[in-house]
Amino acid sequence: MTAVRNTPTAIHDDNLETFSLIWLDANIDATEDNKRSQQQLRAIINRLITFRDDVACQKYIASRSEQDRIILIVSGRLGRTLLPKIHHFIQLSSAYVYCRDKEANKQWSHSFTKVKGVFVTIDEIIREIQAHHIYRGKLDEPMSMNTYNANIDENLSTTELNGRFIHFLLLIDVLIRVKFNESDKQKLIKRCSEEYNGNDPQISIIREFESDYVARKALWWYTRDSFLYNMLNKALRTQNTELLFLLRFLIRDIYRQLKTNQCQEKIRAYRYQPMSQDELKTLQRTIGHFISINSFFSTSARADIALRYADHSTVSNDLHRVLFVIDADFRLVKSKPFADISSLSYFSQECEILFMVGCIFRINEINWRQNEKIWVIKMQLTSDDEHDLKNLFYHLKKEYGGDEEEVDLISYGDVLHRMGKYDLAKKVYSDFRKTCSSDDTSFSSLCFSLGLSYRESNDFDRSLRWFQKALDKKMHTDPNDHAGIGGLYCSIGNIHFEKRDYTEAKKFYEKSRGRYLRANVENHPDIASVYHGLACIHYSKKEYSDAMNYYKQSLIIQDRHLPANHPDMAMNYSSIGDIHRCLSQYSLAMEFYKKSLDIREKSLPPLHPDIAASYQKIGRLFDFMKRWTEALENYQKAALIYHQALSPTHPKVIKIDKDIQRTASKLK
Repeated sequence: MTAVRNTPTAIHDDNLETFSLIWLDANIDATEDNKRSQQQLRAIINRLITFRDDVACQKYIASRSEQDRIILIVSGRLGRTLLPKIHHFIQLSSAYVYCRDKEANKQWSHSFTKVKGVFVTIDEIIREIQAHHIYRGKLDEPMSMNTYNANIDENLSTTELNGRFIHFLLLIDVLIRVKFNESDKQKLIKRCSEEYNGNDPQISIIREFESDYVARKALWWYTRDSFLYNMLNKALRTQNTELLFLLRFLIRDIYRQLKTNQCQEKIRAYRYQPMSQDELKTLQRTIGHFISINSFFSTSARADIALRYADHSTVSNDLHRVLFVIDADFRLVKSKPFADISSLSYFSQECEILFMVGCIFRINEINWRQNEKIWVIKMQLTSDDEHDLKNLFYHLKKEYGGDEEEVDLISYGDVLHRMGKYDLAKKVYSDFRKTCSSDDTSFSSLCFSLGLSYRESNDFDRSLRWFQKALDKKMHTDPNDHAGIGGLYCSIGNIHFEKRDYTEAKKFYEKSRGRYLRANVENHPDIASVYHGLACIHYSKKEYSDAMNYYKQSLIIQDRHLPANHPDMAMNYSSIGDIHRCLSQYSLAMEFYKKSLDIREKSLPPLHPDIAASYQKIGRLFDFMKRWTEALENYQKAALIYHQALSPTHPKVIKIDKDIQRTASKLK
């Protein structure tokens, strides 16, 4: 891609890297030298956006995520106006003033710590940006981490981990086990070629990667200052599932290299990181608790090398100098390897110890070293058994072929579906359908997953057809798999229920229960879904006593077989809340709705539609109680998620917008 102008499309662009360059100058294209310089700058940082007026520039910077980092080149006149308005933005990494009158512009710019200098030639700026960029990538790139129990509540387990991280771990676990397809690598090459079009140095590296990449050089390629490092880090931090899928072979190869070269002794590693006041305060509230790192975690075996980055860092007023001191014992941690990659890295002199994506650390202490003017955070890599994540993670992992060395695309789609990324999951299933014949052993599983996918988009006729295909295949190939057939009968019953054909739904629920009985698994965990379906039929007929009995039976089975906070349990709590609401038992209804919401927030990603559904039900309860303000607040929380997770035409989006409009009118 070429330099981006200040057009409406630039405001919504999708940069595949963390860093971007902005050049603000009223005469940006006035000379051939400026046009030549833009190409030189893109060789350092690929995304270059040019602006001629400061208002549009400020709007663009403000629209960027706080996880993005911007390098600004600005003329003296416009910089004097713009910098006071944007200097506090976390997105702004540094600024370079380009002007004719150096001394005059030094006077106003010296009070802005992010201004790295005032220059009279663009070549000087290019050299400065080039010299600092390799350190800037290590220093300014934000740490991708989750913290737990940051708002300390003594009534909570000190080891609760949230749903976003659980599903991120599942995603990475499946990605490194999905069968590799050479065509996917070619899709990555094509995507990169489009992104870096016109950036000759990076295009040259892309061509080299296409012809020379081998698995044993994965770490060499990752640590090289090139498109791969930049793209992979951004994709991991933002959980760009589409890009991560194309990069999965690199993640897998790095994982295998780390595992092969796993450190065989206790180690202490160091990492320097500038941090905002808010980030530091969050970590201070997390002492004794956990943080998880959602990307590859680069450290050094030597403190002096880690602190060398501090020497290249001019920390602005709103950032603190922080040194992480990490202790790790390979004997305690089996699933997340870490290794000294000095002999495998593109930069062999850094004594780099690299930790696998998804490592979890306990914060032990945080101290201020007055002499060195630096915060020191001591933390320890936790064992696999030290946190509450284990049971839920391994249970969910089993759903995606957890015991298999290699899995197919269906498992990847199933993870996306569980994450609430229904459209992406459907695309994965549809792509797999192109290569999966009806004779394939995976065909029944594929049909089942497609059935679930179409159910979520309220396309019940298609959903029913796919479930029926799955059932036909299962009956033909494995007629004695009574539990599997029982599950398919239940899924078909669910669709008939959605279509309000309660007689047909009940018929299939009973057929499902009969199959489970034939398998001698009356307490099979999946039979909980049958009882839930039967309960829903009674609820729809306002037979609340019978509905309550079935919901409770379903919950008893789930309690027996599922780990605490499994997301499937939330549905029963929510449904029991519905019964109490219908009986005007509002306090009890709220109790069950909040229990359902609590489970979903702990076990699902934060933008999952099921979390929105919980907020919507709480809003509806306040609606019944004529507490319009609280109803509106919860409807708005639901809408925020629905609008990001679902298409604008999805029935749930349309319904929540109507709820908001109706409730807001009552407050006028």
